[in-house]
Amino acid sequence: MSAVQMNVRMDYALKASGNAVIAELGYTPSQVVRALWEYATVQGTLPPALTHLLRADQDAGAMDSGTPDRASKGALIVSSFYQKVGIEEPVGGDIDYDELRELAAAEQLEKWGLA
Repeated sequence: MSAVQMNVRMDYALKASGNAVIAELGYTPSQVVRALWEYATVQGTLPPALTHLLRADQDAGAMDSGTPDRASKGALIVSSFYQKVGIEEPVGGDIDYDELRELAAAEQLEKWGLA
């Protein structure tokens, strides 16, 4: 097999954090890229989760930041977070991160019988 080198441009912080996660999983960046290329070759498409992310990037690039559509997507993300974590979503009013964290911690302690 003759090897070729690929160059990819990305944000430094994204590269560092991605490399850290990949290393924790026991892989190298090269292994991950090779696996993606093999998947695309065999399947003739990209993994569904990756396709979803790429489409989201395209949509975000087509929209100006702060548009109502982007805000709606953000609200859906937050709403799905509440559902996944099992926290009752507040009805109206803004809630900041610290308050949300405290609510989640209190509910978890209550579930464990420690509250």
